Amino acid sequence: MFAEISTWKILMKLASRHLLIAAASLSATANAQQPAPGTITEAPPVIVTANPLGSSLLDMVQPAGVLAGPKLGLRMESTLGETLANETGISSSYFGPNASRPIIRGLDGERVRLLQNGVGVLDASGASQDHNPAIEPLIVDRIEIVRGPAALLYGASAVGGVINAIDNRIPTTAGDKPVSGSAQLRYGGAGEEIGGVAKLDGGDERFALHVDAFKRETWDLRIPGYARSQRIRDTVSLAPGEQEAYGRLPNSASSSVGGSVAGSMFFDRGFLGMSAATYNTVYGTVAEPTVNIGMRQNRYDLSGELRDLGFIESAKVKATYTDYQHTEYNVTDPGTLFTNKGYETRLDFRHRKFGLVEGAFGMQASNTRFQALGDEAFIPPVTTKMLSGFLYEELPVGPVRFSAGGRIDSVKLAAAEYLPNFAPAESRSVTTGSGSLGALLPFGGAYAIATNLAYTERAPNYAEVFANGPHAATGQFQVGDRSQKLERSTAMDISLRKRTGVITASIGAFYNKFDNFISLLPTGLTDATSGLPIFRFEGVKATLKGIEAEARWHVIDTPDRTFHLDFRTDYTRAENDSANDPLPRISPLRVSLAGV
Repeated sequence: MFAEISTWKILMKLASRHLLIAAASLSATANAQQPAPGTITEAPPVIVTANPLGSSLLDMVQPAGVLAGPKLGLRMESTLGETLANETGISSSYFGPNASRPIIRGLDGERVRLLQNGVGVLDASGASQDHNPAIEPLIVDRIEIVRGPAALLYGASAVGGVINAIDNRIPTTAGDKPVSGSAQLRYGGAGEEIGGVAKLDGGDERFALHVDAFKRETWDLRIPGYARSQRIRDTVSLAPGEQEAYGRLPNSASSSVGGSVAGSMFFDRGFLGMSAATYNTVYGTVAEPTVNIGMRQNRYDLSGELRDLGFIESAKVKATYTDYQHTEYNVTDPGTLFTNKGYETRLDFRHRKFGLVEGAFGMQASNTRFQALGDEAFIPPVTTKMLSGFLYEELPVGPVRFSAGGRIDSVKLAAAEYLPNFAPAESRSVTTGSGSLGALLPFGGAYAIATNLAYTERAPNYAEVFANGPHAATGQFQVGDRSQKLERSTAMDISLRKRTGVITASIGAFYNKFDNFISLLPTGLTDATSGLPIFRFEGVKATLKGIEAEARWHVIDTPDRTFHLDFRTDYTRAENDSANDPLPRISPLRVSLAGV
């Protein structure tokens, strides 16, 4: 199914070695110069995902981060989850090298909102750990990360946070060159990844076009020893004639290809652009040695902005229509087909200041139809409709900047009658409300304290309500609860930041209390037909708390050369208070030191 080692692979290996040698010799010539004490050592990036006012990262009330430029290139992996796995407060679900979704502060799945250019990805990655997000890191220019539930502008489901992958496919400003472009080739890693992406832009002051294409292939992952642990080898025998895998992880290869075409028109007070993109990938699932997933997503986006509309300083529209599907194959026989089709639209209005208050408000609407058909149809066809309104305001009072945000969501789930185990058809409508308060206090020139308090209500999703079937990839028979209650939580975080000088740093703590945390828990029973253990979505009381710290020593920081030492650590403690047990799949204490 996957290509064997080719002449292209050998040439890429030789080229990458020469590039690494050249990069090493260039960095070795750097002179160890330190910045003057008390100066800002690097320009703070502007982040808009958490703040529609476009505040710089250093002035954000919410805990946030940006991954872009060379830093993104060095961290880039074949999945979004692994690309971000070493960021502070973020781990990954890691269902093998081909399926990995970000986890923020111990919260995963639908509690972490995945965005592409500010609107939802609309895939199937939230339904199971073996489904990879439909975002190809190769084409991403910038990733904005917001930790914690204060990211309410993008959905009440963002109780864990928001990941916004920005690819700049739709031109938002007129270019200064008639034609420009870029290309990148990648090779390396335990999967012997070969990848490449090319981008071409052109236009004038009134029109702009963008074209890009990418391709990535990986081979079975190289491993130091046997694929199965000693305990499993001692207790579980292989089938007759089957050999123990050694040195390579079977069924861990992948192949991806895609691209986009986009264009924009520019007016005196704004722009309007559209893009069409496709993403196709085939990847192995290591939990099942004969099962592969073939995924395809066609995505159509619209983005526009008008400025200087009286009281409205700017009005932005973003919309996407997505046609997503993936098929799980057993060898070459199709098993289960997952589809997710629908749209999401949002309108953002930034108003002019009245007094000292500045802020933004908007609306968001989405309509998607998710279904799983075939051997593992553990979720019936479900239509999810959502209509939302949100508000964000900031008020400076002396040196302190206060922020407040609120959101109301009207959500309707409608399940069809597909198989007897999903009968009868049913619909549920709920309304949720969420809000947050924050403050940022600078002091001493180089320091600031930031704190947030948030209350969040999240409507249960289609799986938590309607699931009732086997899912072999996770080894579970999953059962939802049609009377599932809203998930409610109250969260607080506080952080101390040092923003200037030879050493910049941040240390913070968070506390998140859930009155009804919807978790997939074992029942101790076994499904007679599939032989799988039965797991049920249940609401429990839960507490998640932890610490996050990062520091950077600017060893060399001159206009033409930089070298930094980065220290990071984070720890999350998650408890099921109803049973006095730890919650599952929580990352352990992590400590890292790296030179960049």
